[in-house]
Amino acid sequence: PQFVLNIDKLFPTKMAAQLKAAVGKSLWQAVHIPTTVSRTCDGGTTSRWSAMQIGMSFIGAYKMCAGEAAVADLAFAAKHAGVIQMADILPARRARGPNEPGGIKFGHFCDMVQSDRKYPNDPVRSSLEIVAAGTMLFDQIWLGSYMSGGVGF
Repeated sequence: PQFVLNIDKLFPTKMAAQLKAAVGKSLWQAVHIPTTVSRTCDGGTTSRWSAMQIGMSFIGAYKMCAGEAAVADLAFAAKHAGVIQMADILPARRARGPNEPGGIKFGHFCDMVQSDRKYPNDPVRSSLEIVAAGTMLFDQIWLGSYMSGGVGF
C-alpha cells in the first residue's frame, strides 16, 4: 500500500515548511519491522530488513522471479539510496550494529516523540511524555536487552 503523509495537516506551519524543504521531491520507503525484531536492539538488522523489503518491492512491482536481471537495479538502488540513520555509532566496545537505539541523541528522540506537536502549550506535559518514552526505549528495552546479552536472551 502507498502511504501519503499530509505534512501541512500533521505539523505546525513552521515545521511543515522545514520538512518540505528537506524532503523535496524524494521518494521514501517506510520499513515495517515486527516488534520482536526491533527488540533485539540490533540496528544492523533494521538495515538488512530494509534491503530485503526493497528487493521484494522490485520483485513484486515487476512480477519477477527472485534473482532475475533486477540484481543490477537493486545493487544500484542500494548503493545510491539515501538512508536515514537515527542513531550515532556507539563506542566500539559497546556497539553491535549501526543505528543502535542506545546511540539515539536526546534531541533526535524528542523530535521523534513529537509531544511538542501534541501539547504545544504545555511544556511540562510535553517534557514528561519524552521522559516516559525515553525510559521505555533506553532503560527497559535497549539497556535491558544489552545487559542480558541481546539477541537470544
